[in-house]
Amino acid sequence: MLRIAFVLMALLTHPQLNVDGAAATAPPRTSGVHDIETRLDNGARARFTLALPDTLDDAGTHPLIVVLHYGGHPTRYYGRPLVEQLFRPALAGLAAIYLAPESTGGQWTDVANEAFVMRLLDAITAYYPVDRDRIVIAGYSMGAIGSWYLLEHYPECFSAAVPVAGLPAGTVTTAAPVYTLAAPNDEIFAFERFEALVAERRSAGQVIEFASVPAQGHYDIQGFRTALAAVAPWLEGIWNTTPSR
Repeated sequence: MLRIAFVLMALLTHPQLNVDGAAATAPPRTSGVHDIETRLDNGARARFTLALPDTLDDAGTHPLIVVLHYGGHPTRYYGRPLVEQLFRPALAGLAAIYLAPESTGGQWTDVANEAFVMRLLDAITAYYPVDRDRIVIAGYSMGAIGSWYLLEHYPECFSAAVPVAGLPAGTVTTAAPVYTLAAPNDEIFAFERFEALVAERRSAGQVIEFASVPAQGHYDIQGFRTALAAVAPWLEGIWNTTPSR
C-alpha cells in the first residue's frame, strides 16, 4: 500500500511539475482554476485543469466532479472551458473540487486514457480533502461516452454520473445513479436513442433522470448550462439517501 500511494503521489509531486505556467514543488491549494502539467512514468507530459473552492475543508467534505472533455484534437488544457463555462457555474452550490484531464488523443475508452483518469483520480483524492462517497464522473459528448464507460467499469469509485449530450458506446449494466441531458435537435445522437435508453434503464431498476434541453443543437454547450443547475439538488438527494461506502 505504501508503494502504491507513493506512485500515485509522484504524479502530483514530479520534479517537473508545472502549475499555471511556472515550476512548482507541490499542487496548488489556493482557490480558483489551475492548469497543471506533470509527467507520466514513461516521461510523457500529462495535463489537467483543477478548480478549487474558495476554502478547503481539511475534514474531507468536498465532492469531486471529474469532467471529461468533448472530441476533437485536444489543445492544451482542453477541458478547462467545460469547467469554467458549464459545470462549475451550474453546480456552484456544491463547493466541489473539479478535475478536467486532457486526453492523450483518442477516446476516453482507450486503455491509456482510462488509466490516466483513474490514476489521477486516486492521486487527487489522496492529496485533497475529497469525500470519497461524493465523487461524480461527468462529461460532454465524447466525454459523456467516457463517463458512461467509466461508471460501468468502476461503479465502486463514483456516486453518480452526469453525461451531457452523449450516449454509452456499449451495454449498460450498472445500477449507479445517472442524470443525463440531451437536446431534441442534436445532430450527432438521435434524441429517440436517449429516450429509449432512459426507459430501458429505468425498467432495469436504475436511478436515472433525463432532461430535454432547448439547446440549439449538439454544439451549443452554453445551451445546457441552465438545465444543468438541476443536477446539484439531485446529487445532494442521492448523497443524502445513499449509505457511506
